[in-house]
Amino acid sequence: MADALRGGIIINEILADPTGSGVSTDTDGDGTARGADEYVELLNTSASAIDVGGLEFWDAQRDNWFTIPDGTILQPGGTLTVIRNARPAGTLPGDGVTDIAFDADFGNGVLNNNRDNVVIYDPDANEFIQATYNNDTLDDPTTGSNYAGFPSDATRVGAGENFGTDIDGRSIQRGPNGNDDFFNDLDSTPGAGNVCFTPGVRIATPTGACPAELLRPGDLVVTRDAGVRAVRWVGGRHLPVEELRAAPHLCPIRISAGALGQGLPRRTLHLSPQHRILRPGPLLELGLAEVLVAARHLVGRPGIRQLAPEEGVHYLHFALDAHHVVFAEGVPAETLHFGAEARRVLGPGQMAELRQVFPDLDLTGRRTARPVLDGLHARLAR
Repeated sequence: MADALRGGIIINEILADPTGSGVSTDTDGDGTARGADEYVELLNTSASAIDVGGLEFWDAQRDNWFTIPDGTILQPGGTLTVIRNARPAGTLPGDGVTDIAFDADFGNGVLNNNRDNVVIYDPDANEFIQATYNNDTLDDPTTGSNYAGFPSDATRVGAGENFGTDIDGRSIQRGPNGNDDFFNDLDSTPGAGNVCFTPGVRIATPTGACPAELLRPGDLVVTRDAGVRAVRWVGGRHLPVEELRAAPHLCPIRISAGALGQGLPRRTLHLSPQHRILRPGPLLELGLAEVLVAARHLVGRPGIRQLAPEEGVHYLHFALDAHHVVFAEGVPAETLHFGAEARRVLGPGQMAELRQVFPDLDLTGRRTARPVLDGLHARLAR
C-alpha cells in the first residue's frame, strides 16, 4: 500500500529531468521542454473529496518550495500537479476540476539536483510522506539538516517509498490507481491518471471502485440493469507500439474528465476504439432512448480524441454471464460481447478459454444490452 496523508493522498508521479536525448516533456505546454517543467503529482486514492490545502512540498536543498493554497479540494481519483516554474504563455495540465495543477513559481531546480527526495508534509497532522528516486538514500528531514524549518517532532507515514531510477525526459510513475509498481519508460502524464496500461479504469463494485486489472473471475461488479453480477472471465491483449504505428486506428480513445456531461467520466478514461458506452437521450426520434456507441464515433467532441501511436497499449476485457452495462469511472460501458468483434480482438487461446467457461458460446446470436448505433447515426447524434 502506498504511504498516504489525509486518508488517501499519495505521491503518484515525479518528473525530475524534463529534457532527454530522445524524448522530452513540455509540462506547461508553452512549446519548449526545459528544466523548469519538472513536477510532482499527487493522487487522491480515496472514494471521497479531500481538502489538500496547506500540504507542503519540501526538498533537501530548497526547503519548503511550495504550499497548496487553503481550501483546495481534490476529488476522488483526481490528481494535483505542481510544476516548478511554468511560463505564462503555457497552459497548466489537467481539467481544473478533477485534475488540477499549480505553478510553484520557484526559480531554482528542485527535483533535478542532489539529494533526490520528495517530502510532502501535513502541518495539521504533523506527519509526512516521502519518496526517493535515482538510488538516493532516504533523508530524515526532522533532523533539520538540509531541511531548514522542518518540524523536528513530525512523524513519517510508512517507511518511505523508492520510485526507482528515472530516464531523462520521462517521469517515474506508479501503476494505475496508485499501486506499488513504478514505471520509468512511459510518457509523462501530468494532470491525468497514469496510463501505463489502459487498465487504469476503475469499475464499480458493491464495495467501491476497483481497477479493472484487479478483477478476477468470481468478483462482483455493479451492472446498469441486473444489479450485482459475477465476473466469469478476464483477459487482455497487448499491442506494441510497432503494431499501433502500422494500424493507428487501434490506438486508444482518450475521454477527458467531464467530457460526456454531468461530470462524467469522473477522471480521464481510455478505451479501445470499438469499446461501446451507453449514451442517453439524443435519438428519441428514432425510438431509442438509450444506445451503445463505439468510443471512436465520439472523437471530435470536446475533450475526446484518439491518441497518437507513441507507445504500446494493453487492452483488458472481462465477461459476465451475458452482455451487460457496467460503470467505468461512472460512465455506463459494455462488458465483452461475444460477437464477431470478439473473434477479431481475442487470440485463439483466449477464445478457447471462453469456450471452456461458456460451453454453449454463440458468437453470432448473443443479444447486446442495448441497440448498437452505427457510425453515421452516432456522428449525427453527438
